[in-house]
Amino acid sequence: MYTHAIDSEFKRANGTKHAESEEPRETQAKRLIRRQMNQAGNTLLMGLEPLTDDEFFAGGPNGISAAWTVGHLACVVDLFTSFVTGGTLNLSPETYATFNPFKIVKREGTKAEGVDRRTFPKSEILMMFRKSQVRALDALTAFDSDLWDAQPPDEVPDSLPTYGAIWQTLGVHTFWHLGELTGCLAKFHGTYTLNSAINYFYEVENPKFGS
Repeated sequence: MYTHAIDSEFKRANGTKHAESEEPRETQAKRLIRRQMNQAGNTLLMGLEPLTDDEFFAGGPNGISAAWTVGHLACVVDLFTSFVTGGTLNLSPETYATFNPFKIVKREGTKAEGVDRRTFPKSEILMMFRKSQVRALDALTAFDSDLWDAQPPDEVPDSLPTYGAIWQTLGVHTFWHLGELTGCLAKFHGTYTLNSAINYFYEVENPKFGS
């Protein structure tokens, strides 16, 4: 489980004893997921905000665009937040139909081609993601850690067997798409723009190699 991994990392860093006063693993996991979501989200928006509209909506060789990616992320965050809170979706049916369809149907054209910039201008797509993420972070703050390993409602996919798994996926999802965008959009080739651990000024003086 995700929380067991966090506990193991804590023990490796601080010895084998886990002080009684330490926070529960679930609380540590919530803090880590918040950091992941903020780091990945900030990296994404800082990299994509300067793009021109043509660059933002242009499709890469795998058929996605920055526009589709951000809209997709907004939908997933909105959907997963509803899984946790039991509330309704904030984004419209038209938004989901474009960026994260609920039905398995054959797609006409690429994902990038399916985004109409007149219906979904760049500024609106970026704002959708920001608002969805803020709502998710508020839900994370309010989430009852005692439910971390509890089973979510039946409508949640089988790949998310617990509430903790929902949060775990939200913690890493944006990072995955950062790598995808870096690889498929020429704008980012050979740059650190979407790198979540930028190292422009870091050098290792005495690297320790094994025998």
